[in-house]
Amino acid sequence: MQDFTEIEYVIDPQDRLLTVSPEWTTFALANQGDGLTPEEVAGRSLWHFIADEATRELYAAVLAQVRSGLTTDLVLRCDAPERRRLIEMIVSRRPDGNVEFKTRLLSAKARPVQRLLAKSTPRTGQRLMVCTWCDRVHAGADEWLEVEAALEGLQLAHETELPQVDPVVCPACFAKVMEALAPSTPAEVS
Repeated sequence: MQDFTEIEYVIDPQDRLLTVSPEWTTFALANQGDGLTPEEVAGRSLWHFIADEATRELYAAVLAQVRSGLTTDLVLRCDAPERRRLIEMIVSRRPDGNVEFKTRLLSAKARPVQRLLAKSTPRTGQRLMVCTWCDRVHAGADEWLEVEAALEGLQLAHETELPQVDPVVCPACFAKVMEALAPSTPAEVS
């Protein structure tokens, strides 16, 4: 897996991807991002890449704020199986009406490979929710844990096959991001 310095992409007023920075492609290919080359994403709707309804709601709120003229600055996680990453996402409106997303790496730390996050891991028919903002795993009731603790608690740490990952936004991150959008100040979600 590879880290990045800064990745940029731009969407038009209809939320279609217009351009992606060269580092987007390098990062996608180095991190199992098959199907994410500029040729494959250009012209596609941002919403094609976001399945979870709560995550869609957050992005819609971000876009509404940005299109009203305010820049949005959020801090979130972007983990890989063997890396913990903290990133800053700055979303701003361009003079032409397009919206620019700049994602900067704030920190990266090695960790033992977490098979739950690896695409190559054999999967069962079960599903396990993982927050796309804090990278915590839903471990039951209102409990969201780091992947290592969640797999131990769910007695999955030593299983050959693991559940499929459902990318969602956890209630705590949803609340933090929506709160951060109100005053338009940087918010850390970790």
